[in-house]
Amino acid sequence: MPKFSDIKFKAVIVGAIVDNAGTLLLMTFLAAALVSTGLSEDEVMSRMKSTNGLLLGLIVGLSCTVMGGYFAGRMAGRAEILHGALVAVVGMILALVFRESGSPVWFDIAGFVGMLPAGMAGGSLAQRRSAAAGGRDA
Repeated sequence: MPKFSDIKFKAVIVGAIVDNAGTLLLMTFLAAALVSTGLSEDEVMSRMKSTNGLLLGLIVGLSCTVMGGYFAGRMAGRAEILHGALVAVVGMILALVFRESGSPVWFDIAGFVGMLPAGMAGGSLAQRRSAAAGGRDA
């Protein structure tokens, strides 16, 4: 059972930065790709707020949470799943603070329900990688 002393806050911060910066970067890249096809910015925003656009954003966001949890777990080198979970908690707090009004309820629920398992999955991947590298048994 991990203890509070096992937490490396620097790893959690780096993981949260990877999660949020990665999400922002990928979503900006996707929007820029749509603009480069000749769509107006209004049309791009309309598509990003459509069901398909929101699902894509959810997939990108949760994938980045997995990646952030992985980075935090690898950096910490112990209690990897806990570090991944903490990255997700930071992401949840930031999502609440910067929540856009007008998002569909299903989108908000899916995002919050998926964040903790995504962060923990990233931490689990880091733990498996450590175990495979001979760091310890999983």
